[in-house]
Amino acid sequence: MKSAINKLFTLCLMSLVLFSCEKDEERLVLRPGAVPTLAATESSVELTAETKGEDAITMNWTAADYGYQAAVTYTLQFIAEGGDFEAAREIEATPGTTSRTLTVAELNTLATQLGLAPNNEGTIQARVRSSVAESVTPAYSNVISFNVTPFLDIIEYVSLWVPGSHQGWNPGEAPKVSSVNDNGVYEGFVNFPETETNFKFTPEPNWDNDFGGTSSGNKGTLTEKGDNLVVNGTGYYLLKANTNQMTWEAIRTTWGVIGDATGSWDNDQNMTYDATEQVWKATLNLSVGEIKFRANDAWDINFGDDNADASLEYGGANIQVEEAGQYEVVLNLANPGNYTYSLIKL
Repeated sequence: MKSAINKLFTLCLMSLVLFSCEKDEERLVLRPGAVPTLAATESSVELTAETKGEDAITMNWTAADYGYQAAVTYTLQFIAEGGDFEAAREIEATPGTTSRTLTVAELNTLATQLGLAPNNEGTIQARVRSSVAESVTPAYSNVISFNVTPFLDIIEYVSLWVPGSHQGWNPGEAPKVSSVNDNGVYEGFVNFPETETNFKFTPEPNWDNDFGGTSSGNKGTLTEKGDNLVVNGTGYYLLKANTNQMTWEAIRTTWGVIGDATGSWDNDQNMTYDATEQVWKATLNLSVGEIKFRANDAWDINFGDDNADASLEYGGANIQVEEAGQYEVVLNLANPGNYTYSLIKL
């Protein structure tokens, strides 16, 4: 009899444990009608570099009600119009608050990350996700839309202008090379469409002072008021000048995209230069993964993104592709020291 009672007790205990495990696997669901409601203070925002520190837009939402007292975490999710929230850019709100204000600088960075073109109006869609625990299904608000016109945030570094036969010898409209560290070492990318390009460097957009010098093999020395400098061969060049050592060099580049998101870290996907827009472009099918930009099918000159802000750094971190699909990939090296890219899902 005692043995039978012990077996019955063990069976009941095992049933209780099994029932508890099954209950642990269930996810609690927010009751209907208690999801957040999202609204924005602006329907259209035009951003400018002069107002970077000012407030641009405030997102407000009602509190989610889970039917019991809980610490709720709210996360704003943003996509470009027509995108997928599975690949949204996210901004977490301060705990205990039901609003989040974005400054002009923050919204401009967000718009750039989402692929909106500078100085052109685009549409951003947003929603808010509320969550309390992994065992509880997150709740999502309504989706709202607002228009944003971002700006190209260019830092004006100390520069040399590059007038020459490639642009009509006009210093005021010439491309530039810049010294990011203001140390006499300048660089930038310049398109030379001629078989032989003659040019000079000028410290101002005029001919008051200029540097010419000697040329051999697309490099040479610099001399004040010296002879024209010469680059042989059409192409898109990384142009360097050193006013400490009084030297210059031009390295011809072609650009490609590489990474597991393209299918391989061994083979580049070639980009094409658009001389009108002054950018490199490629239409690629990308998988979830990572990419970088590199020149001449080698790692000597490559760019990544250290801060996930759509700006590029030499040898920077791999760029994340969070959603598979066909993309227009754009590389903009036209503004020295302000190199950017965009991934626009088609």
